[in-house]
Amino acid sequence: MKIGAIVSIVFCLFLLAACGERSAATTSKPVLSASPVSTPSVMPTALPTPKNGDYPAKGKVTKINNELGSVELDHEDIPGLMPPMIMEFYVDDKAVLKTIAVGDRVDFVIRYKDGQETISKITKTK
Repeated sequence: MKIGAIVSIVFCLFLLAACGERSAATTSKPVLSASPVSTPSVMPTALPTPKNGDYPAKGKVTKINNELGSVELDHEDIPGLMPPMIMEFYVDDKAVLKTIAVGDRVDFVIRYKDGQETISKITKTK
């Protein structure tokens, strides 16, 4: 009789645990948008890792940091490297920062090496 009681208790505990997991899974509800138009969820696709090398590009200077040796650029698409965006880059030689100003349109070359991007050349365009 004691074994029967133990089996009954274990069985009841098992049922409670199963019901608890099920109720937790069924009580969470999806968040609904207040917008009448539903938009599909789109997962971004991972871009392939760029190859080490030089990538020519075009952009507009939005900020210069002479002390840090960096320039922020609103750049166009850089095929094989990155989509258009506003991004800050370090330069190989801080002296090139004296040849450009905020608002200038520039041609530049990004040297990509093992996950690091630096500007190896930058020139003002007309």
